[in-house]
Amino acid sequence: MIDAHHGWNASFKPQFLGFIFSLLLLISSYLLVIHNHLPHHVLWITIFGLAVLQGLIQLIFFMHLCLESKPHWNTITFLFMVIVILIVVGGSLWIMSNLDYNLMPPMDK
Repeated sequence: MIDAHHGWNASFKPQFLGFIFSLLLLISSYLLVIHNHLPHHVLWITIFGLAVLQGLIQLIFFMHLCLESKPHWNTITFLFMVIVILIVVGGSLWIMSNLDYNLMPPMDK
């Protein structure tokens, strides 16, 4: 699949395979939701797993992540971006939760 002399860009085979895998994952998740054969919580976990798998397939086949020769600068940069996003989103959720707890009046029933 990977040509040692020319890399990923030598043919359209990796892009075609990535498209087929992504399409199969999309169709399988659609059919799981439409036919509703799984319990609700198992369905959520399965859909989340399929989404993560599709994201990894797109990172590998379309963005060519983790396939470059040494040094792995693209992978290091991507992991740094993920860490920064997790810190920003997690910190924002923590701040909003803390503000909600400290500033909202208690709800009497």
